[in-house]
Amino acid sequence: MGHYRLLEHTADIGLEAWGDTRAELFIQAALALREVLVGTSVPTNESTVSIQVDGMDDAERLVNWLAELAFLFESRRFLPADFILVFEGEQLSAQVTGQIAGPELVPEREVKAVTHHQVMAEQTPQGWHGRVYLDL
Repeated sequence: MGHYRLLEHTADIGLEAWGDTRAELFIQAALALREVLVGTSVPTNESTVSIQVDGMDDAERLVNWLAELAFLFESRRFLPADFILVFEGEQLSAQVTGQIAGPELVPEREVKAVTHHQVMAEQTPQGWHGRVYLDL
């Protein structure tokens, strides 16, 4: 079963996520990012966006995936709720449903960047495990 935790780090915050599958790992990391941005607010499924990211490996794809979600929040105030992910070669394609947050939602933190610092995404005997740090 997938889950995540937040890792405190000076001017950064880390996300560590687990999942039975690679897709579940990426979804748990997205949910952790959402918590960093807006706390435990749960968005509705009123809007859908398509996302495509690539990368040379799963760690780079994880950084690019979270960077795209952070950009969607920054530029459109889009909060993800549900995910359908498809991995093909070096590319991740996703249909993400969620909500455009109104002005009443005050972000808890501003994410400046998703970094490559200590990034990892790997398959283990117990499932998938990943870690990413965000520059706040």
